[in-house]
Amino acid sequence: MRLFFIILTLIILGVALLTLLRSPRTDREWEPHQAPTPVFSPQTDGVWRLSPLREYAFDASGPVRTDWRDISLRPNDLSEIWFFVEPFAGWDGVGHTFLSFVFEGKSPQVVSVSVEARKEVGEEYSALRGLFNAYELLYQWSTEQDIVTRITQHLGHDLYAYKLDVSPEQARAILDHFIQRTNRLHARPRFYNTITSNCTNELAKAVNEAYPGALPWRREHVFTGRSDRYLLRRGFIAGDGDYQEVRERANIREIISGLSIEDPDAFSARWRRIRGKAIASN
Repeated sequence: MRLFFIILTLIILGVALLTLLRSPRTDREWEPHQAPTPVFSPQTDGVWRLSPLREYAFDASGPVRTDWRDISLRPNDLSEIWFFVEPFAGWDGVGHTFLSFVFEGKSPQVVSVSVEARKEVGEEYSALRGLFNAYELLYQWSTEQDIVTRITQHLGHDLYAYKLDVSPEQARAILDHFIQRTNRLHARPRFYNTITSNCTNELAKAVNEAYPGALPWRREHVFTGRSDRYLLRRGFIAGDGDYQEVRERANIREIISGLSIEDPDAFSARWRRIRGKAIASN
């Protein structure tokens, strides 16, 4: 029996060692929705060209649109940043988070960035495997309609949306660091890690690059489903009432369910108008 446990331990250690010695790559056979590696290219007058932006849209049955396109972003037109939390079913102490950047100007647009475990074809996500270099890290840029409809319509999950209490100048600095981190990842791939490089603390790292010490390490960097409570305490989310009241008003699942799949930027503007009217009437 003792020999059995020794052999089993050696096998486990050997598998762990081989996994940890893996090198991150960009040329694996990725799931189609995560296949392209986004990159930003500088243009004239401070404009950035993002290639490509994912432009999917979902209903309950799955994707109804699977487009990709290149877009131009003008940082001087950035007006708002929104933070989203999708608690996972079964335990809302964990969940997925992402950001949206709202641009005004002649051509208003909204783009989202979601930090994800990049999966190969047929691969499933596992938080345990995510501790052992099983997935590469991906900064996935998409339309807001893409990620919002996938969560609320296809998966049927609640989704909480919060406008961050930052100035336009602060918003531009945060955006710039996301652009730089996306390009660094494009040039030099890294591994996702459930604890140290997940959807939430990668967002925090970008904010802390722009404003050192803005988001000190807390358990919410790992138990991500309540990261909105942490931001409320830090003053990045404004709201009247206690946390539960603020969170209840932030749930946009029902709003999204009543919208048709239309132009992505019109879609984003419409749900914000509906949400604003609902809050004002209460």
